Formats: sequence, structure tokens, C-alpha cells
Amino acid sequence: MCIRDSRNFGAGLIPDGAQVRAQAWGLRDIGDAATRAEKERVEDLVNARIVENNAVQTEVLPIAEAKAAGAMAFFGEKYADTVRVLSMAESKELCGGTHVDSTAEIGSFRIVSESSVAAGIRRIEAVTGRGAEELIEERMALLDRSAARLHTKPADLEGALAQLQAENQQLQKELAQLRQKLAQQETQSLLNQAVQVDGFSVLSTPVNVTDVETLRQMSDWFRDRLGSSVVVVGSVINEKPMLIAAVTPDLINRGMHAGNLVRDIAKIIGGSGGGRPNMAQAGGKDSDKLPAALAQVSGWVKQNLK
Repeated sequence: MCIRDSRNFGAGLIPDGAQVRAQAWGLRDIGDAATRAEKERVEDLVNARIVENNAVQTEVLPIAEAKAAGAMAFFGEKYADTVRVLSMAESKELCGGTHVDSTAEIGSFRIVSESSVAAGIRRIEAVTGRGAEELIEERMALLDRSAARLHTKPADLEGALAQLQAENQQLQKELAQLRQKLAQQETQSLLNQAVQVDGFSVLSTPVNVTDVETLRQMSDWFRDRLGSSVVVVGSVINEKPMLIAAVTPDLINRGMHAGNLVRDIAKIIGGSGGGRPNMAQAGGKDSDKLPAALAQVSGWVKQNLK
């Protein structure tokens, strides 16, 4: 049975002969991926024709006469001079596989998947008959189990899920705020580790973060609170050691250069790096040597100070 509705599906949907089975159909949809609404439209069109209970009429005709009568061939097959023609309502097709005596015997039609088979052609797979019934039973059972886990009725499941998502978002927000607060408390205590070198602060410390951006933010936070300073923070991110250095502008003319600093100490962790005089980062390979690299910062500052 060919489905044609130019308002929604362009040239239409045609059966895929390689996919037709007793309880599973394959349809080739010429166009873009179907939306959920379009798939529902296909199901509605097919199921509407099924319940019409149109009789399937069979006749054997010369292929030229069959084509002249409007019979359609969908499978790219080679036909003999005489072909079997099936008619149901306005649909007339050359024989392509399993058939029924009336459309009502198909039962229900439910789409289960969609995939791309070629440029501009997509395959929609569906189940019918007992296969469709089993699909509905499976989905209903899943709906009941999901509702039971959320201690609600199936009809109220969507609202319960929305509430659960909202609660999860709120918890994630509160967790982020708590982590930020704990990080601030930790960084406040780390400020006390800064040492004085010729009238300015030098801080080099490991921190526990999961991404480079947070590591950069922490270096900015330390620098802003220490005032005139050289700051180097390090962390192991994605199993790789990372370093970020920050230098206040007043120290650049005194020989302090963030790019040169991280370039030199990154060699200890088996890496390299560089950047601007006021901000730079470096990465390496040996996480175990990160503490040793950070320990070299004060010595580097004293050695390069003008």
C-alpha cells in the first residue's frame, strides 16, 4: 500500500521490498528526517486506511497493461511479461511480497524507527498486527513501571518528571553554590602560603579543579587579592598536569613574565607552554612532578627579578 500526501511528505512514502515481513514494514521516505508530528501523521494515514477494511483484489495482467492501468512497482525488481496486480481502494500495485485479503487483517500500524539509507532517502520501519500489539504492550508496561518508580499515576507521569527535573536543577544549582563557597574558603587559606620577595607576593600552589577555565579564574582571584604579585597555580586535569601563571602589570618591567615562567617550569612536568607577560598557561605529561614544578617558582622569580 503506497502512502501519498504531498502536503506533508513530498513525493510520498513507498514500501521497501527488502524490509517487508509478516509483522514489520519498511517505508522509504524521500526527503529530510521526519518530525514526530509527521510520523504520527503517517501512522494516522495508514491506520485510517486499515480500518476501512478495503478488500484486496488480485488479478494477473500483461505488464504493459498493468502499468497502463496505473499499477506501481516499488522494489526495482525485474518483472516477467505477465504480472500479479493487487488493488485496494485507489491503490494499485504490482505484487511485491506478503499480502492479505483485506486491509483490516493488517491490524494496527506503529512506527518504531527511522534511518538514512541514501542521500535524500530515509527508511521508516514499522510493525503491524501482533508486532504492533506487542509494541504497545511493552510501552504501556514501561509507562506503568516508570510511574510506579515515581510514585504517581501513569496519567500524571509527565508532570512528575517535570517536577523531578526542576528539583534536580535546583539541587545542581545549590551544589554549585556550595562548591564555590568551599573553593573560596580553600583559596582564602591558600593566600596565607604566599611569600614576600622584594616587596611583592609570590604564590605557587596546587589546587583541585576539573577544568582549565576554573584554574584560570583561581589565578585571577589570587592575583586580585594579593595585589602586586606573581601567582602560579597547578592542577591535574583529565589526567594531565596544567599550570597557569598570572603577573600584575607593575612587575612586568621588573623582569616578571608569565609566559617565560611557565615555559621554564613546564619542562619539569615534561611539557611546554607560554603566553603573555601577564597571563600564560602550560601543560605537561608527568603529573607526579607537578609539586616539584611549583616549588621552582620562587627561585625563578628571584633569579629573573630586575
